[in-house]
Amino acid sequence: MTSKARSDSAALPPVSKEHARLRLYLLGLVLDMWGMLGSFLLANWLVLGSAMGEPEKPHGILIFTLLGPIYALLAINGGAYGIRMLGAARTSAAHALLAFVQAAMLTLLIIFLAKIGEQISRLTFVVGGGLSIISLVACRYAMTALSRRILGAVPRVEMFIADGVELPHVPGHMALIDARKRGLDPTRHDAKMAEKLARAVGGAEHVVVACPSERIEDWSIALKSLSARGEILVPEMARFAPARVGSFQHLPTLIVAGGPLDFRGRIIKRIFDFVVSLGAIIALSPVLIATAIAVKLTSPGPVLFRQARLGRDARPFQILKFRSMRVEMSDHNASQLTQKDDPRVTRVGAFIRRTSIDELPQLFNVLKGDMSIVGPRPHAAGAKAADSLYWEVDPRYWARHCIKPGITGLAQIRGHRGTTDAHEDLLLRLQSDLEYVTDWSVARDIRILLATVAVLVHDRAY
Repeated sequence: MTSKARSDSAALPPVSKEHARLRLYLLGLVLDMWGMLGSFLLANWLVLGSAMGEPEKPHGILIFTLLGPIYALLAINGGAYGIRMLGAARTSAAHALLAFVQAAMLTLLIIFLAKIGEQISRLTFVVGGGLSIISLVACRYAMTALSRRILGAVPRVEMFIADGVELPHVPGHMALIDARKRGLDPTRHDAKMAEKLARAVGGAEHVVVACPSERIEDWSIALKSLSARGEILVPEMARFAPARVGSFQHLPTLIVAGGPLDFRGRIIKRIFDFVVSLGAIIALSPVLIATAIAVKLTSPGPVLFRQARLGRDARPFQILKFRSMRVEMSDHNASQLTQKDDPRVTRVGAFIRRTSIDELPQLFNVLKGDMSIVGPRPHAAGAKAADSLYWEVDPRYWARHCIKPGITGLAQIRGHRGTTDAHEDLLLRLQSDLEYVTDWSVARDIRILLATVAVLVHDRAY
């Protein structure tokens, strides 16, 4: 396909392969579990003459019951079900075998400490373990072959953006965009341009940009708003032979955005969000129902307030809150932040804002996938610090959008919330948001969530 044809085909954003990869990862885990179970049943039959083992001593079944879950946890944590499983069978097999050996050692330790050695056939353990190793390796090669049929030679979506420069050879699997024909101008650091870039990139997880040297800084800022890995092609750096840069078609690139979470991290965070939000909705259902009734009875209008906010990749979404203002005075564009004793706020609204109850409907945003439990707070495109739009205060502002926004975050537990009357109010929040983005972990999410309880009621909620 010619560059022109591929550029024309890029009018529609590429469809992400992320969901297909997730299904393949789950299939690989299921095949591993069935392969290990089958291996220990076969070991029972070879050693004991029966697949179910001896009467009241199932041996292989008991070994698998202990070893299987331990292996699954270690393999997932060790990257055995990462993207390597879909394109690098040997590397993936090495990770799987390392996890299996660690799981086998832990299983033996449990057997020793629990004093259940008399229920275990040592020969069954050895034979079943050997067969399991064979099945794990075979599964990796099978998954690699299946992945190539479903995803092609490259298991992730990659995109090349050309901005007024001569193109190098671009591999056929990469979508190609002409930035100027698509109206992508990185010098415009506003919400509309960030949204346009996100829509053009679509489901791409790796974006390479070729641009004139004077536009590198602008593209660097623009790419940081994406959750994708972003690189900028810098051919003139080739003569310096730098040691720590990326490369594209043997030409050096500057890696300006890495995406804060890898695929495994996103899956872990999504599971955490789903479990916590669903549990919170069930546990807080009396509060949700009582608040909805109070809002409805004390002022005319809908119970929920919906407003467009900037989400991951700076894509807009509709945030949900309990309505705290009079309908005729509601500010859907956030052109005027709420002030102390604001006449727009109802009596019930003042209470639910002060206690943060108005934010509880965002649990449904989390359940839907627009938000996370923990992350940078989502802002409206028209929000201002003093008289400046947020992105005009600091160009690093867009980097906070490379991750889903949260109900609570590091800035909130540090007390950086409420109105942004001065640039400093925004900069304090931005510093905390960028710290969170670059140093995410589930443990930190849990600590932030627990710390949020202490700041639910605060004197800067108007």
